[in-house]
Amino acid sequence: MDHSCFAAQTLVVKITFILPMYLDSPAGGFKVVYEYANRLRARGHAITILHPRNIEERKGLIELIKSMLWQVKLRIKHRPLIPWFQLDRSITVRLIPDLRERFIPDADAIVATAFQTALPVSKYGSDKGRKFYLIQSWESWHGSEDDVRATWRLSLEKIVVSKWLYRIAQELGQEEKTSYIPIGLDFSQFHLTRPIGGRSALRVAMMASPNTIKGTADGLAAIKMAKREIPDLQAVLFGVHPRDQGLPSWIDYVHNPTPERLRDLFNNCRVYIHPSWIEGWGLPAAEAMACGCALVSTTNEGVFEFAEDGLNALLSPIKRPDELGRNLLRVLQDDQLRVRLAKAGHKRIQDFGWEHSVEAFERMINRK
Repeated sequence: MDHSCFAAQTLVVKITFILPMYLDSPAGGFKVVYEYANRLRARGHAITILHPRNIEERKGLIELIKSMLWQVKLRIKHRPLIPWFQLDRSITVRLIPDLRERFIPDADAIVATAFQTALPVSKYGSDKGRKFYLIQSWESWHGSEDDVRATWRLSLEKIVVSKWLYRIAQELGQEEKTSYIPIGLDFSQFHLTRPIGGRSALRVAMMASPNTIKGTADGLAAIKMAKREIPDLQAVLFGVHPRDQGLPSWIDYVHNPTPERLRDLFNNCRVYIHPSWIEGWGLPAAEAMACGCALVSTTNEGVFEFAEDGLNALLSPIKRPDELGRNLLRVLQDDQLRVRLAKAGHKRIQDFGWEHSVEAFERMINRK
């Protein structure tokens, strides 16, 4: 991509994003960081993304050798290094042993992207750039409540992706240091290819994950409940892990779908089930809505960014698969309701284009 046309229009800023690890398969939080990186690069900024093997230093010759072998192995195995996301080739992507300052390049701005990275970033010298903290959820599943809360109180400029996270910032006295910038969607990838009213198959979709807080067991219970009432019901699950051998044979499974495959999957389903217990925002649900699925979801906080019960979705309390199942049955047995919810959801989700989010992010980075 030729970025020369942007140089005269914008102040070029060197921005470093620090992820908590390297992943060779899709993850929503990583995807958001990569989207920001691409779009900020397209606006003329110089972007570096760092993936540490460890957060803290591990001393010894064996650890040094392990780190070197890790980097070599990944660079040989994956070309490009991020195989599941198309990053701009002019973005610098690095694998580093840990988050010691010696491995961090000088920049104008540095962005911690997970609670594990926030404390190291807060300790870096000023030559690493103004310090930001992109918060995409309340990450207590990665650490203790106290540890997570402590990172919110660090002297970092915070960016939260949802209003419920902004309320936490207010409760912790961090309102003046926090900006709310919602996540965007890539509508070139996720859009209608099949009319909402023309979906003949009784098919539902759901993301599957072994992570308990994603509520997969609850979602499966709801699907099975609906199947007992509607024998013709079809279901398709997708995820980054191989198919769970315990899945019933009548449920299809797509392993590691590309964005194009996921768009096709959503467009061939009537309903998307979102059973999570907690979500920072709920990106797969939003992408499904952009593709015309009616949303049946739990009240997992993040979903309130774009879903309203009875208006553009059917919502039920978390950890209540019976109520989730009843809502699924309602929307499957009443096609007028399904079409109304799906059309309203599709309209609502158009408010979340990436352009507004990137502009807000850029203004924050450039703010004196």
